[in-house]
Amino acid sequence: MNEKVEVQIGTRRLVVEMEGWTPIEINALAQKVSERVVLMQSQNSNVADTSKIALLVALSFAAELDKERQAHDLTRRLLENKAESLSQSLRESLQAGSDTNG
Repeated sequence: MNEKVEVQIGTRRLVVEMEGWTPIEINALAQKVSERVVLMQSQNSNVADTSKIALLVALSFAAELDKERQAHDLTRRLLENKAESLSQSLRESLQAGSDTNG
């Protein structure tokens, strides 16, 4: 069973329950969201509607997540290509060794 945790984001307090997350981790996430709210408010001082700010924060995190996923995918593909290249070199070396021994 998950523990309910009270967090504060901006001026709002709410009780959340997140599966697989400890209270410390939840509070750390809430702190990041709160910091992003402050950033979005400062960058969009003409927007007074907090629900619009919340949407901007969500969009900002979504964009950040997408960039991280793209970087992860690129790194994975590069590692797979390198592993395949090393594997091919090893096969060729083993083949060359068996050709000279046999």
